[in-house]
Amino acid sequence: MSFCEPNSRCYSSSVREKIAMLKVRRTTPSALFFDTIDEPRERLLRWAHRSLEERRQRRAPIDHDLFHGSDLAEMVYHDFDGACAFCERPVDPSDGVSHFRPLSIDGDHDGERHTDHYSWLAYEWLNLFLICRICQKQRSDKFYVTGRRARFLATFDEVRAEERPLLIDPTIENPASHLSFLFSGECIPKRSSAKAKVTVDLLALNDDELVYRRHNAIETVVGAWKNALQDDADISGVALNTPFFGAWRDVLARTLSEFGIATLGASSGHSLVRRLRDLIEKNDRNGRDRMAAAIDLVRNSDQIRQAQFHRESAELERVFYPAIVRLPDVGLRAPQAEIKCVQITNFKAIDRLDISLREARSRKSGASCLMLLGENAVGKSTCLSAIALALLGTREAQKLRLSYSDLARSQAPESWDVWGREPLEVRLQLDAGSEPAIFIYDPVRGGVEGSSEQSTIVLGYGPHRYFAKARGRRGTSAAHGVRSLFDSRQALPDPTEWLDGLRGRAFDEVARTIRTILPVGDDDQLVNDTRSGICVFAQGQLTPVGQLSEGYRSVFAMVTDICRNLLEHWSNLEIAHGVVLVDEIETHLHPRWKMRVMSSLREAFPRIQFVVTTHDPLCVRGMDDGEVVVLARNEKGGITTLADLPDVSGMRVEQLLTSEYFGLSSTIDPELNLEIARLSEGVARDPSLKIGVEADKLISRLTVGDSASAQIIQEALLRYLQEREKPSDALGANARADAVKAVFLALRSSRAG
Repeated sequence: MSFCEPNSRCYSSSVREKIAMLKVRRTTPSALFFDTIDEPRERLLRWAHRSLEERRQRRAPIDHDLFHGSDLAEMVYHDFDGACAFCERPVDPSDGVSHFRPLSIDGDHDGERHTDHYSWLAYEWLNLFLICRICQKQRSDKFYVTGRRARFLATFDEVRAEERPLLIDPTIENPASHLSFLFSGECIPKRSSAKAKVTVDLLALNDDELVYRRHNAIETVVGAWKNALQDDADISGVALNTPFFGAWRDVLARTLSEFGIATLGASSGHSLVRRLRDLIEKNDRNGRDRMAAAIDLVRNSDQIRQAQFHRESAELERVFYPAIVRLPDVGLRAPQAEIKCVQITNFKAIDRLDISLREARSRKSGASCLMLLGENAVGKSTCLSAIALALLGTREAQKLRLSYSDLARSQAPESWDVWGREPLEVRLQLDAGSEPAIFIYDPVRGGVEGSSEQSTIVLGYGPHRYFAKARGRRGTSAAHGVRSLFDSRQALPDPTEWLDGLRGRAFDEVARTIRTILPVGDDDQLVNDTRSGICVFAQGQLTPVGQLSEGYRSVFAMVTDICRNLLEHWSNLEIAHGVVLVDEIETHLHPRWKMRVMSSLREAFPRIQFVVTTHDPLCVRGMDDGEVVVLARNEKGGITTLADLPDVSGMRVEQLLTSEYFGLSSTIDPELNLEIARLSEGVARDPSLKIGVEADKLISRLTVGDSASAQIIQEALLRYLQEREKPSDALGANARADAVKAVFLALRSSRAG
């Protein structure tokens, strides 16, 4: 746990001095905090005061980006001294601010009415916590209480008074009354505390990496203390620069307790150093030897306590834990993993390709994503296939029944079927704590090797994405979820068949997700009509899904299929993790929809990592700098990535098309470009050539402006100027006003059309 002495800042010049067994004292927020949250909080409360029926299919309008990289995030970051409130790991600012009471909770164990519970506390200062990415993933949307939850829309003080959480809150209670640390680095509950057991289990405070780091910190400080007792060595450097202050302070306190000092008394690094120096000065050699002997006593005692702790955990199988804490076995090797790096070797057209993904979004919430651009036949679809095979694991990948010729790279450029003896390999480096996902095919032995088990949920969608109306088209294996990447004839399952069987919370969970992506109004919703089946109620019209436009049905089917697969592993789509691969994301979409498709998908599935391909610059909207990669052929014909790309955010479509992302020299009609070039060449040969009429004709064919309004205004402006150049009696007195009026009418007509 984390801790801070009241009225003190726990920092030295070189390292954070986090107080592990005392409370964190929160500061009073500044006026800037209230200015920052005022408007988004008003929007949230308007939603919260809607009826339960209306809220069911509408997600809470929370500005999640506000918790990343904003003034608000910085305030909370400093309040917790840059360390996780639970495990003491240093927190990267990109991890953002989290919440003690999560904004969306698992409702499986206590009914659907709690699905959006605590969302109204999104901007409450005392609910804002600094929690590292690892603890965020461990806890997910779990928040267990003994008894009933607080009333919906209760004030924060009322929430605290009405609930008994099963998660230690270091800002209002002393973690030392619940937890103790062993020499081994393990964190164990005191007196069979249910709250301590849930906290340790839910946050995985005894995972191998954390225990190892704590153990090293404890041994470092205790070793320095022992040396100080023996030869009066200075302990301040070690004490002020060793992390996990809470863990080693607890161990030191127990060794001194064996010596007869009931309370250590020091609650910060500097005060602890002074206390230890004072003990050395006040004790003779005999007293120091006794303090050193107490270290060995506690170490031996901890070995007994450690064995007892492990034995009880194995024998009792967490009988002290509420049944709700027993997390389900989702059958995945790394269910919350994200891809950090892709390495592909000898796979189809790819000789060797390395692609690194961003660790986290910059000043935004959600998982990092990847968009692949490039001309045809540069391996964009191949990358999606390779990622799918590695994440599936060899056991599932073999169900696709792919032949070597489906995957191999020909060794002869003049022929596609000259196979080599080098194995093809796909290696995905996943985030911290997860083993890499590997797929290898050895042509000599004709066998598949690599990661046998599926790493995380992986879904793949080919470029066509039409759905079959016949029943029974959906496979049950994970391999079926990516088959359309390898077989373009594979149809999506009819979404209405599955949706028709959903009831209550499950139906609403899918409906609110679909609302986030589809261009529907505030009063529109998804309904299960008794006569027409699954329908979209939009603009006052009830329309069966089967009667929607091709683009609408395509997106509807894909999004529903994503929901369907995710709900097999997760009860809450807002916290569901996985990887979704989409080839040619722009298929069937109107330009307006293309511009928002990525941002909408990321909003609907904030923890899902999307890897997509596209040929359309409009789809780049919604991607961050560094998330768009361009594949191209090098001088030897191999596939590589372009380096030093400009920042994609904020670029206009025409700028994107003429940048390195799409590589066009101009967006003017090629024939017109050619005529201009010929005209320029003629002038270069004969400068006296009169080109006025010909040039005027070419210029008149150019459209000025890159928006509808600019183009309409330009047309009206040209007409006005032409009139102005006529004899004065031909130009009406109100010509300018008439031109403005004409522009207004044209804009309104354009909008209506």
